[in-house]
Amino acid sequence: MPRQGQAKSLHTKNRKRENGPLYQQLRQQERQEKEERLRFLEVLSESISLPPDVLTGAPIVTMHGRNAVFIENHKKISEYSEEQIVVQTGLCSVLVQGKRLKIDYFTKEEMKISGFVRQVTYQGG
Repeated sequence: MPRQGQAKSLHTKNRKRENGPLYQQLRQQERQEKEERLRFLEVLSESISLPPDVLTGAPIVTMHGRNAVFIENHKKISEYSEEQIVVQTGLCSVLVQGKRLKIDYFTKEEMKISGFVRQVTYQGG
């Protein structure tokens, strides 16, 4: 006969296994709804002559040579070192890699990363 702690852990394990397909279906449905919203916003932005990134909150990344990167529509900084900075946006993460990287300023609208920029990559989304 299992002890009380073991029974609870078996219950949790079985519940996760039984509900796994349900949670997977819910995650897929959320992804589809998000894609539909983005498509709707893109069509709407075209009909009222606005850039799609204004309505969807897409990140706007502007590079000035290899020494500066400006990122608009950011939410938070996920990782920060001299070699790598990861910035979370509404749609994806922006990874900036290089040497001697630093954040010169960070406002509600925009941020500036300077240093020797080797690579800018979009992750997720």
